[in-house]
Amino acid sequence: MKAITSRVSMTKSHGIPNLRILRQRSGLSLGQLADLSGLRRDTITHFETGREEAQPYHVRILARALGVPTLDLVS
Repeated sequence: MKAITSRVSMTKSHGIPNLRILRQRSGLSLGQLADLSGLRRDTITHFETGREEAQPYHVRILARALGVPTLDLVS
């Protein structure tokens, strides 16, 4: 039973999958995106690495700062 639980938790998506890619395509550093979005740099890092799950309002803020549709960040 434990192996099934581990497998399920490994496949669960965390963070914002495309954040780092879209940030780098925009030519922005973590600090610059933090300034544009009003979010802390370490919070953005946690979203990029999957250490923290973003709330919907975080995704909207970051999409607006990057100038991309919200769905581009999560799909």
